[in-house]
Amino acid sequence: MDKRILTTSESPTVNLRVNGDLLLKGWDKNEILLKISGEEDASIDQTDDHVDIVAQDNCNLRVPSSAVVTIDSIDGNATIKSLEGVLTVKLVSGDLVLRAVGESKVETVNGNLIAKNIAGGLRLGTINGNAKARDIQEDFLVDSVINGNLKLEDVDGDISVSVNGNLAIRLDPSPGKSYRFNADGNILCRLPSDASAEIRIIRAAKISVRIPEVETSSPIQAPYNLTLGDGDGEMEFSAGGDVFLISQPSDWALEDFEVDIGEDFESMAETIGEQVSQQVEAHMEMLEQQIEAQMGNLSKVLSTSGLSAEKAERIAQHAKQASERAGIRAQEKMRRAQEKLERKLEAARRRAEMKARAAERAARDRRRRPESYQWSQPPRTKPTTEPVSEEERMMILQMLEQGKISIEEAEQLLTALEGK
Repeated sequence: MDKRILTTSESPTVNLRVNGDLLLKGWDKNEILLKISGEEDASIDQTDDHVDIVAQDNCNLRVPSSAVVTIDSIDGNATIKSLEGVLTVKLVSGDLVLRAVGESKVETVNGNLIAKNIAGGLRLGTINGNAKARDIQEDFLVDSVINGNLKLEDVDGDISVSVNGNLAIRLDPSPGKSYRFNADGNILCRLPSDASAEIRIIRAAKISVRIPEVETSSPIQAPYNLTLGDGDGEMEFSAGGDVFLISQPSDWALEDFEVDIGEDFESMAETIGEQVSQQVEAHMEMLEQQIEAQMGNLSKVLSTSGLSAEKAERIAQHAKQASERAGIRAQEKMRRAQEKLERKLEAARRRAEMKARAAERAARDRRRRPESYQWSQPPRTKPTTEPVSEEERMMILQMLEQGKISIEEAEQLLTALEGK
């Protein structure tokens, strides 16, 4: 095994070519650690803060998390994690996994692609297998084509994709954003019940729309236009197969005529939001105290280590910078969890409002029609909602343990978030 350690800055430029598999991770050290699993050597050329690496076998590489990384080619599979700098991948002969990386561009993958938690945009060229992408904070764009199937969830920016297989989407359209989907197979798009978008289906063998309060005649033929809510986002679909538009349905049972969201739910949601904010602040304060304690202990160790003052100061400075970056990442994670919980609370409130309006309409209809008329109730459907995440569940349980909410309030909140 060949092992090398290089000293760099916080954000070196790294060019890489691997004749095997690659495992690449970012870390909080201003160093590059290279391990080659086989007997073949690696070629490394370092000029100032620019590093070129050619590995002749499977490669395990650690780089500073803010490094700017360009990968010319990977002959096998590649997994890349925990990078904040810009990432460019030109060719992967096998599968590619991206997790917790920054702005990324991928030109060609001859296997499958998995991308999750991209803190920036993701731009793809040609993917010759299947692809899954989730939690993209900016644009998701496919310049060429995905030759297999694509599953896409939670994109904050614009979307433009083309696939030769089937396409499954879960999306909450944002105002002013543009979403264009093209598939040779079927398209399944799942939208929240309060989605606001202008939808155009320009090509499809068959169209199926299952969205509450949207009346359609059968069969629906392309081209077909539909406006949801205020039509804030733009969505365009083109499919060689069928297009299915599905919304998380509200509970449309008509026997609950006295349904009222009331002030209790509103008050509880507001209280929970405030408590979550306080919990985030308390967590960050505790983290800052831990960092200060760690830095204090490090100062004591360095003072008795026998190192020169210059070396001790450099080590302390690097540790401080690493701690600050860790704090920023923790704060960002907590902020995302808080925003997600707030979105679910708002969606639950809107579902309750829609249910109340439906019940009121049904009550009026009952008063107007003759007594002999038998109202036929639509079948109850089970809401297909996103389950409560572990982070949200832990927040609620912690507030229950701390006595900030009662057992009944915790049960009501979990039930509302699950859409029951």
